[in-house]
Amino acid sequence: MKARIGTLTFVLGGVSPAFASVGEAEGFQGVFTTVFICYCAIVVVAQTIAAIRSLIGSGSTKGAVPPAESQKT
Repeated sequence: MKARIGTLTFVLGGVSPAFASVGEAEGFQGVFTTVFICYCAIVVVAQTIAAIRSLIGSGSTKGAVPPAESQKT
């Protein structure tokens, strides 16, 4: 079994460079990829800012109303 896995790895390892293309890519694939990555970065930054503001706000007691004490009758 190990021999089969080793042979398969050797054969597929030799074939994998054939899938690489040489030269520049055609079309707008680079533009679309760049726009997508920039959009993802904007979302990540916005979520990080919201999380930091939430953490900072949760530690602050400014303007907080103290809990009501139970009334004894």
